[in-house]
Amino acid sequence: MTASSESSDLIVVGSGVGGVATAATAAANGASVTILEKGAVIGGSSGLSGAQLWIAGNDHMRDLGHEDSIEEAVDYLTHLAGDHYADEAAARRYVERAPEAVAYFEAELGLEVQCIRGMPDYHSEGPGGKDEGRYLEPRPLDRDEIPAELPNSPHLPGGATNDELLTWGGAFTAQEWDWDTITRRREEGVATMGTALIGYFLRSAVENGAVVHTETTVTDLVVEGSEVVGVEYEREGETGTMTATEGIVLNTGAYDWNASLIESFEGTPAEYVASAAVPTATGDGHTMAALEGAKLGVYPPVGSAKGFFVAVPGREFLEAPLYRYCYNVGLPHAIAVNAHGERFCDESFYPKQAASLYDPTGEYEDFPPYMIFDEQYRQKYPLGSTLPGKEYPNEFLAAEADDLEGLAHQLEMDAETLTATVERFNGHAERGEDPDFGRGENAWGHVWGGDPGHDPNPNLGPLTEPPYYAVRLYVGLSSMGNVGLITDRNARVLDWNDDPLEGLYAVGSVCAPVEWGVGYQSGLQNGRAMTDGYLAALDIVDDE
Repeated sequence: MTASSESSDLIVVGSGVGGVATAATAAANGASVTILEKGAVIGGSSGLSGAQLWIAGNDHMRDLGHEDSIEEAVDYLTHLAGDHYADEAAARRYVERAPEAVAYFEAELGLEVQCIRGMPDYHSEGPGGKDEGRYLEPRPLDRDEIPAELPNSPHLPGGATNDELLTWGGAFTAQEWDWDTITRRREEGVATMGTALIGYFLRSAVENGAVVHTETTVTDLVVEGSEVVGVEYEREGETGTMTATEGIVLNTGAYDWNASLIESFEGTPAEYVASAAVPTATGDGHTMAALEGAKLGVYPPVGSAKGFFVAVPGREFLEAPLYRYCYNVGLPHAIAVNAHGERFCDESFYPKQAASLYDPTGEYEDFPPYMIFDEQYRQKYPLGSTLPGKEYPNEFLAAEADDLEGLAHQLEMDAETLTATVERFNGHAERGEDPDFGRGENAWGHVWGGDPGHDPNPNLGPLTEPPYYAVRLYVGLSSMGNVGLITDRNARVLDWNDDPLEGLYAVGSVCAPVEWGVGYQSGLQNGRAMTDGYLAALDIVDDE
C-alpha cells in the first residue's frame, strides 16, 4: 500500500543530537520541519550517551577562570588527528563555530549547559591541551517539559550528571555516589545526560512546529536532475514519498549493527565487535548518499572511540543484545589479557586500546581478550550490571577459580603465562607503576577510568585476593566509525569532485571524522553533530 505524498521545507532523517539541533534551529527561524526516525524512540545513540560536549573556548570555561584560544584548540585537534590525517581547516571551522552554536542555543532555544569540573582533555599534557573547562554537559531537565517519552540510557546512571559523578568520587566508584539525589530525581522524572540533551532541543523544535514521526524508515533519496528533493519511506506497512523544498539532512548514525559494513570498514570480524549504539545504526545514510555519488572519507580503524565492552546477559535494549562500556578494566585490581594470557595495552586509557584491538593481518589469533580481576575488585567496583559486592550472573563470567592456574585452565590459556603476567603487573602496581604500557600516567584516565581515592595510583592495584574472575571483552563501538560522508563548512554533502550534492546535508556520526582523524576526544562527536546541525539549519533558512 502506498501513502500519499507529503511536503516540508526541511526533512531531518534521524533524531540524534545533530538532527534535533538542526530541526530546532530551522524551526525557530520559520521553516517547516519534519523529523523521520527509524526507531521506536527518539534520540538516537547520542540520547544514550553521557552528553559530553567538547567545546573549546566556551563562555562557561571562562566563568571558571580558564583561558583558551582558537590556536590552542586547533593545535590540540590536529595533534589528535595525526600528521597525515590532520585537516587544519576542518578543525578550525569546528573550534570557531562550536562556541557560537552553544551561545545561540542558550540564548534562543532554551538549552542549559554547565562545565564538567575536574575533567581534563584526553591529552591535557600535549600541544594545546587543557586541564579543565572544555567539557560541557546539559543541566538536568524535568521530563514534563519534554514533548515525547525518551528512553533511559542502559549504559549510564540516569539521575546524575557527569559533574556530580566526579564530585562524588569518580565515574565508577558507585559506592561513593549520592544515591539519595539520584533516587529523588528518578522518582520526580528529572532527566540528565543524553536524555536531557535531546530533550532540550526536542522541546524547542516541537514548540516551533516541528513534526516527529517514529518507526519511519527512509529507504531512498529522491533526486530530480542533480538535486536531492525528497525521500522515500516506509511506515506501518505503507510506503510514501516526502519532498523537501529546502533540504534533506541525514543524521542516521554509523553502521555498528551492520556486520558487513563493520567487517569492510573496521577490518574486524563481526563476532568480536559489540556496540552501545541504538540498533537502528546500520549505515543507512552512508549507503543512500553513496549511491547518489557522495564521497566517503576512509580512515584506518585504529582510532575513533573503540574500547573494551562487556555483554550483559539476560538484558536487551530496543530488542537488541545489551553491551556496556568497560572502562572498568582501568580500575585497580584488574587487567586485560589476550587469548594467550598476556597484557597488550594501557587498560586505563581506551584511545590506546583501539590500535591494540586491530590486527592488520586479519588473523586475530590473540582474540578473544579477557578482563581478569580478583575479589578486591568485586568488593569495590561495579561491572556490567552488577554492583560492588554482589554476585555475578552465572552466564556473565567466562571463568572463576581459587587460583590463577585454575582460571587459565578454564580459559584454555597457558597457566605459566597468565601467572607470570599477573605477577609482573602486581610487582609494579604496588609501586603505582606500569613500565610495560604506561598505565596510570594519563590524567584523564585517573579521573574517568580510575579510583581517585586509591593510592599510590588511581589505575593500579595488584590482583592478590582469590577468587579470581574473568569476563570476555569485545571491541566496543558507539556509533563513531572510521568511514563517513565528507561535508563542507555548511554541512553540505560533497561528491567525489568535492562539489556539494544540491539539497543534501549530513550531521553527526554519518560523517567522516575529518576533524580528529585517527584520534578521538570524548565530547567531539556530540559537539560536532550539534554544531553542524546549527550550521546546516542556518544555511537552509538563509537560502529560503
